[in-house]
Amino acid sequence: MTTHATPQASAVPKSGLDAADLGASARSSSPAAEPAARSRWSWMGLGFVGALGILVFWAFDALPFQDLPAHAGLIALRHRFAESPFDQRFFVLAPHLGPYSLFRFIGEQVTSMFGPIAAVRTLGTLPLVVTPAALLFARRRLHGDMSPTMGFMGIVLSFGLMTLLGFASYLLGLAVMLFGLTLWLELLLAADRGENTIAKELVMLAAAPLIFIAHGHAFILFLVLAGIATIVTGRRRQRLLRLRTLVPALSLAAYVAWLERASTTPPGSVHVSAASLEPHFQGPYDKFTLLITPTLMTRTGIDFVIGCVVWLLVILCTVATVRKLSKPDAAAFATEGDGSSIHTRALVAGAVVIGAMFLVLPHAIGWFGFVDGRLVPLVLFLCLMAIRRPSLDRWLASSLDRMAPALAYGVAVVALVASYRFQNEARGYHEILAAVPSEARVLNVPLDPNSDIFTAHPFTHYDKLLLAERPTVVSDIWFHQGSALYPTKENPALRLPSTYSESDLHGVDWAAYHLEDWDYVLIRTRPEASTPATPDRLSLAEHRGGWWLYKSL
Repeated sequence: MTTHATPQASAVPKSGLDAADLGASARSSSPAAEPAARSRWSWMGLGFVGALGILVFWAFDALPFQDLPAHAGLIALRHRFAESPFDQRFFVLAPHLGPYSLFRFIGEQVTSMFGPIAAVRTLGTLPLVVTPAALLFARRRLHGDMSPTMGFMGIVLSFGLMTLLGFASYLLGLAVMLFGLTLWLELLLAADRGENTIAKELVMLAAAPLIFIAHGHAFILFLVLAGIATIVTGRRRQRLLRLRTLVPALSLAAYVAWLERASTTPPGSVHVSAASLEPHFQGPYDKFTLLITPTLMTRTGIDFVIGCVVWLLVILCTVATVRKLSKPDAAAFATEGDGSSIHTRALVAGAVVIGAMFLVLPHAIGWFGFVDGRLVPLVLFLCLMAIRRPSLDRWLASSLDRMAPALAYGVAVVALVASYRFQNEARGYHEILAAVPSEARVLNVPLDPNSDIFTAHPFTHYDKLLLAERPTVVSDIWFHQGSALYPTKENPALRLPSTYSESDLHGVDWAAYHLEDWDYVLIRTRPEASTPATPDRLSLAEHRGGWWLYKSL
C-alpha cells in the first residue's frame, strides 16, 4: 500500500516547531500507527490471558487434573528413594533414558527446590506456555505471521479433556513435537532451494531425540508427519536425503526398545505380567463425541460451545486456504519465495492423514488409553499452522483475529471458576490423609471418583498424595519405564485381584481382596452418599466429606 506524506510533514517548520517534532506528530496520527497500537494491546492481552490460565494450576489447593496427584507421589518417591529403606523394601527404582525422561527430569529439578506439589503444578503449566509458543514460532517461521492470534488459539487448545486427565507429559511432548516439525519443514524448504543445510541439519539432529525423550507417542507422530512432508511436495530426492538427520533419534528409540525388552524385570524386582495389548474400539457416536474434547473440561456447556466455534473457524480458514491452493494459478502460487504455500501443502496433507488415523485407531490398546482422542487436537494444530492469511477474505481474517482472544478468555475464566467450585467437592482430603501414619499400606477404593463440575475422574489418584508427604505404599503404581518404578516381592499390590482398577471401579468384591496386606482402606464416594458397605474387618477411622478412611483390624 502506497503512503503519501502529509502537508504538515513536508512543510517548512513554523511557530517554533522543528521538522523532527512535525514528523513525529505525523507518524503518530498516521493510519499505520493504529494497527501497531492494536497489535501491542493484543500482545498484552495474550500475556494477561496466559497469566489467568496459569492461575488455574497455582491459585487453588485441590487440583482437578486426574493424573497430577499420582505424578506428585511418584516424583516424591523417586526423590527420596536412596535414603528411604521403607520404599526400598517395596519398590525398585530403575530409570533409564527414554520416553518420559524429560518429564521426570523437570519434575526432579523442581522437587529439589520447591517440593513435589510445586513440581506437578509446574509440569501442568508447561503445556499451557509451550503450546502457544510453538504455534507462534511455527506461524512466524513458516508464514512470516507476526500476529498473536495463534497464541490465543494455543491457549484455547491447552484446556481440554487431556489437560483434565492430567496427560501433561503427552501435551508437553506434543508441543515439543510442533517445534520439531517446524524445524523439519524449514530444513526441507532449504533442501528444495539447494541451500547449504548443514546448520539446519545439526539443529534437527538435536531436536529429534528431544522429541523422543519428551514422549514416545509424540515421537511416532513426528515421524509420520515428517515422512508425509518429505514426499507430498518439493524436490523429493533432496528431501529424502535429509531423513539422515533422524537416524540418531531412530537409533536411540531402537536401543530403548531393545533395553525395555531385555530388562523388563530389573534386579530385585518381581516380574509383572504384561498388560494385554488387546485393542478396544468405540462406536461411531463415541468417536464423533471425541471431536469436542480439545476444549472440553467442565459440565457447564460453555467449553462445548467454544469447541464448536473453534472447529468452525478452523474449517472455514483451512477450506479457504486449500481453495486458493487449488486455483489455476496454484503453480505460480506454490513457488513463492517465502515457501509459505509449500509448508501449507505438507501441513494439510499431514492433517488429512492424522484425521484418517483418528478414524481407524482404537480408543485404547491395553493400559494405554485415549489413543484416538490424542490425535484430535493435533489435527487442529496442523490446520492452524497451515492457514495462509492471504487466502482469507477480510471478514474471515477479522473473525479469526477477533474470536481467538474471546475464546481464550472464555476457557480461562471457565477453568478458574470451575476450579474454585471444585474446592468444595474435594474438602476433607487433607484431614483424611493426615490420619494415615508414615510407612502404612493403603488400599485405594475410589467408588465414585467423578466430579459434578469437571468431566473426568479427578479423585482417582488422590491417595498418591500420601507418597508426596511421607513413605507409604499405595495400591496402584504404574510399573513401567515411565515411572521407573518396579515392585519387589513384598509389594502387596502384586496380590490385588485382576478386577481391581482405580480408574474404573464400579464395585468391590471384598472377598477377593487380601485385606491383611493393607493397614488402611481409603474409599471415595460423593459427599452426600451414605456410609459404604464394608466387611467387619474394617473399622471406620475418619470420615470427611466424600472421604472414608478405614483401619484394617
